[in-house]
Amino acid sequence: MLAMIAMLTSGSSMIRWLHTDRHWTQEQLKQGDYFVLYYLLSIVTPIFFVAFSLHCFIFAMLIAGFSSQSMICRAVTALWLVAYAVNVGTILMEAMWKYATSLNHAG
Repeated sequence: MLAMIAMLTSGSSMIRWLHTDRHWTQEQLKQGDYFVLYYLLSIVTPIFFVAFSLHCFIFAMLIAGFSSQSMICRAVTALWLVAYAVNVGTILMEAMWKYATSLNHAG
């Protein structure tokens, strides 16, 4: 119950923060300067570090799985690696498809 209340409270405060941040961003964009570069860096940098740490974790799991003496552990790691590669490939193909269709509609 407490976790649900905390989640609702944090969600409503996040929505309020996003609304305030949107107005502040629009005001800053009207002024010009180098704000756009810093704003984009503030979005891209955390995404980069999260993706980098996720891939380091995946690499560590692969090393641990393939270093194991158990054949079952190696097989599960190989299946997990194949599933991960298929998921990443699907995401990339979907992104490329959306990009290609947006080019067709723009031209």
